[in-house]
Amino acid sequence: MNQTMRNEMRETRWRTLCVAACLCLGAAVAAAETIKQNFPTSANPSFLLHNHTGKISIEGWDQHAIDIQGEPASNVMEVIIMGGEQKVSVQVHPKRERFTPKEARLDFEIRVPRQAIVRVDSERGDIVVKNLAGSITIEGVSTPVALSQMKGHITVRTVDGPILIQSAEGSINADSISGDLRFVQVNGSELVANTNSGAIRYEGDFGDGGTYVLNNYSSPIDIFASAKASFDLTARAVMGLIESSLSFRPTPLGNPFRRLSPNKFLQGRFNSGESTVRVTSYSGTIRVRGPRSEAQAQ
Repeated sequence: MNQTMRNEMRETRWRTLCVAACLCLGAAVAAAETIKQNFPTSANPSFLLHNHTGKISIEGWDQHAIDIQGEPASNVMEVIIMGGEQKVSVQVHPKRERFTPKEARLDFEIRVPRQAIVRVDSERGDIVVKNLAGSITIEGVSTPVALSQMKGHITVRTVDGPILIQSAEGSINADSISGDLRFVQVNGSELVANTNSGAIRYEGDFGDGGTYVLNNYSSPIDIFASAKASFDLTARAVMGLIESSLSFRPTPLGNPFRRLSPNKFLQGRFNSGESTVRVTSYSGTIRVRGPRSEAQAQ
């Protein structure tokens, strides 16, 4: 056997080993198993989830237990789950430095007691939460967040992910750098919404005699107040404009901005003024509309 034949045999063996290695890697990726865990808990346990990428669905139920189901796209991510009667945590971390968003995806479906204290951190992927009456904190980057049928203390922060909160009561704080904020039938003791370049939209009653604060820098703020809404409004557009189709009754001003033109500053009472609404935008347009304008605005 000459040297040329030996080299060809070595090259053939090397190619065979490479193919086998690739097949093993593919099998490992495909072998990522579904996550299923269930922990008996107290009526109001703490639940913490730290995820990287993937859809997260959390729903409250009447059982004193936390049920976790996860669908990993690969075995690239390490999942550490720790649980007890008072606290359950799920931590997701990459096993290696380089990975694709597709490999990192891990979708979760989780059920917790309605009075649970929930915290979720995630970089990418939709976060959907409903039917909770405890406390919830959500922090994300490019994470669209949708909350519904909520009561209690709610805190949501994103970088550019939009935030939707509907059918909610309690104390609510929503912040985003560039994501849009939308509130539908949100009533509570306090709603504070801040975004830099995102739009803000509120549709509802401004109920429960609460305080509602809507602030942004450069995008529109749209308010659609129902006929039964009752609130005192103070709105200011520094460089932008204010447009209103509602009829407000005067209130004692006592405000240093009272000399500004109506399209820069608006203060008045709608119905009996049970709640307080403060709206500010630097260069965006503030639009205040009633029920007759809602259909046209959809």
